[in-house]
Amino acid sequence: MTSNVDAAFRQQGGHIHVWDSQYGAKAEAFSLFRETICTAFMPWTPEFYGRDFVGRVESIDLANGAIGRVRMSPIVAVKTKSNISHSPIDCIHGNLIISGELKVDQGGTTNIAKRGDLILYESFSPVTLTERPDAPCDNLAFIIPTSSFAHPQDIDHKFSNILVPSEKLSGPLAGCLTMLAQSLCTAPIEEIAALFQACVALLPVAIGAPDCVQHPSVPKNYLLSRILDYIGQNLSDPELSPPRVADQFGISVRYLHKLFVQFGTTFSAHVTAERLKRIKWDLEVSSGRRPSISALAYRWGFNDLSTFHRAFKKQFGCTPSNSHARDLAGECGIGLLNTALAQKRG
Repeated sequence: MTSNVDAAFRQQGGHIHVWDSQYGAKAEAFSLFRETICTAFMPWTPEFYGRDFVGRVESIDLANGAIGRVRMSPIVAVKTKSNISHSPIDCIHGNLIISGELKVDQGGTTNIAKRGDLILYESFSPVTLTERPDAPCDNLAFIIPTSSFAHPQDIDHKFSNILVPSEKLSGPLAGCLTMLAQSLCTAPIEEIAALFQACVALLPVAIGAPDCVQHPSVPKNYLLSRILDYIGQNLSDPELSPPRVADQFGISVRYLHKLFVQFGTTFSAHVTAERLKRIKWDLEVSSGRRPSISALAYRWGFNDLSTFHRAFKKQFGCTPSNSHARDLAGECGIGLLNTALAQKRG
């Protein structure tokens, strides 16, 4: 027996998915629409306050994002913190309004996109989309991973609730988006993918942020390299933390952690390892009147001596006092740091 979900959901060409409310029971139409939207464009919390929901979604999953033509009865869609936590990647959302209106509230800013306008907003910040109750909305919706753009540290500022009015939408970008909207289910997948890639390249230019265009010559770890340099210059600061570094570079703490995962480590592990390297170097090269081990630990940002000793032994296979500069471990070493910490806390 064919279920309502099977009847309402059609697949064409392997990558093109079409859902239409006419294929299922009216009572289930909105719940199936919600499921389709969340599958195509990541988690959302849409609400419908009318009686009989009518909608159609044509969507395509591409290597560098997803795009779809969405027609629906007026709804309110919210991306909550819970939705964000369940989203696999950070993306930029976009909607080209074909008919109707879409109000977007994000980051304390409100924009209303009308026919022909393009609206952009972030997937990693709470946002509310509201459609006019008397005007069913038809739009071309898409998502682009932030990794598709150069200098991801700028994404938070340059794609956050940005309205591009129809009269300011550049010819090439408007042309590509219009062709996608008109031929999403008829053009070959290869052509759809090429048009979408062109949109990805043109979007930063359209909003006056050409530095966000991803060029082959720009290393993908450009941002991470800058972050690592900043950490290296601030290792002695015990207050060095993910929130502080994220704020310094204008990115979210969540995105910062993702960068380190791609680097094969974590923020905490990297900072600890670099501090330990500096301490070991100081132990080995110091001459004359040398600071104690505890003073070195405190100098390089450790604020707990037992944590420092465990980390040092784990990384180098010996205790600090058994390293090359054994004589640096004076009897007053532990007492100095504990006294200093006690004074600091007091």
